[in-house]
Amino acid sequence: MENFNITVNNINYLIEPQDNGTYRVMDGEEKIGVIYAESVDEKKEWRTLDELESEFVSAAGEQIAIHNN
Repeated sequence: MENFNITVNNINYLIEPQDNGTYRVMDGEEKIGVIYAESVDEKKEWRTLDELESEFVSAAGEQIAIHNN
């Protein structure tokens, strides 16, 4: 999978898809976190183990899902 860009809150981020189904979120050269999709009650919810705001994780996840479709 190739890297791609998303925009959240008017800021561009580089997304680096990982082989394990997670997505590394980069702000320039700095990794700000890793997010992943989880099925909850038959719908996809985006999660992280990093210190990212849930609104950011959801917005970034939606952009990733749009890109992947």
